[in-house]
Amino acid sequence: MLHFKVECALKQIDNNGAFSYHGSVEVKIESAQEFALSQNYPNPFNPTTMISFAVPKAGKATLKVYDLLGQEVATLVDGMMSAGSHEATFNASKLSSGTYIYRLNAENFVETRKMVLLR
Repeated sequence: MLHFKVECALKQIDNNGAFSYHGSVEVKIESAQEFALSQNYPNPFNPTTMISFAVPKAGKATLKVYDLLGQEVATLVDGMMSAGSHEATFNASKLSSGTYIYRLNAENFVETRKMVLLR
């Protein structure tokens, strides 16, 4: 993780003309140090949800969604990804309520999580 302290002068002006200055701001920039697959948010969801994941170095990655019978219902990511944190939106508007599985496969990393679609 990179950590910077930035000195700046931010001036806030109110509607009545009064103003004030605000001082230093800390900025944290996180780069992915390892593979990770986060729990989708929101969960349960209807009809869209966000899935976050991280890859520590550039490479091929796939993020797929399956029903409980193991049938693929969506491919959210399939290709080269840059190193860092990423998000994918899953729109399940054409699917029925139920539990679904999503799986990230990147390099030698494989992780699976569950999510619930409620109508």
